[in-house]
Amino acid sequence: MATLNAGNERSRNSRANFGIPNYVRVASDIRQDIVYDRLSDGQRLTTIELAQHYGLSLAPVREALLALAAEGLVVIHPKRGAVVCAVTPAFLRDIYEVRLGLIPYIEGERAALATDDDIARMVAAEQEYEHAVSTGVNEDIIQSNIKFHQTMATVRVNIQAEQILARHHLLTQELRRRYGFVGPHRSRAIEEHNRLIAAYKRGSKSDARETSRIHLQSAFDELLDIMQHARSSLGMPQPAEV
Repeated sequence: MATLNAGNERSRNSRANFGIPNYVRVASDIRQDIVYDRLSDGQRLTTIELAQHYGLSLAPVREALLALAAEGLVVIHPKRGAVVCAVTPAFLRDIYEVRLGLIPYIEGERAALATDDDIARMVAAEQEYEHAVSTGVNEDIIQSNIKFHQTMATVRVNIQAEQILARHHLLTQELRRRYGFVGPHRSRAIEEHNRLIAAYKRGSKSDARETSRIHLQSAFDELLDIMQHARSSLGMPQPAEV
């Protein structure tokens, strides 16, 4: 399994002390290899080869592949292993269509229910995000953005919808680690975050929904543009629109 992340062995040893389950670690490494094109579209992965590569039993490898199948990153064929599904622009568009359908609705409901304490936590998280943007460190920007949105997620309104959205949280984070952010998006995100906070303060469902929709659409447009530019610069073919 030579095409897998060469740092997997080091990653496995360094993470062991944190008690991360083996299947989570394997899924994380394979997800990263797919995002970074170290594993190609249609490539076959067998549980036996993966188990040998990671020095694990078959059980955690099977769990990892099931988790990745739930994200759409592999397709499992009984008795034949799994086949990689590349993260193409069309794949990303499908993910964001789901997010655009669910997240604005959820944000509207949260805005109507949020307490003063909830809003105060949002403000503090946004301040951390703005500080991270000022430093320009990509991982800090990613983590502070996650914290901002997780702060809002403490207002629970629809557990089933949240579980659907959670399927691609780790994938979208990994995509941002690879492709980063462009300058205009960072300043636009700050403005949109603050507009969302203002909608929460007013308890306005409609404003929270519209701001969330704009925020998601701009994030998708920017990430798609970066991905397509990266594929073009590497000489990779652009998939046909579907």
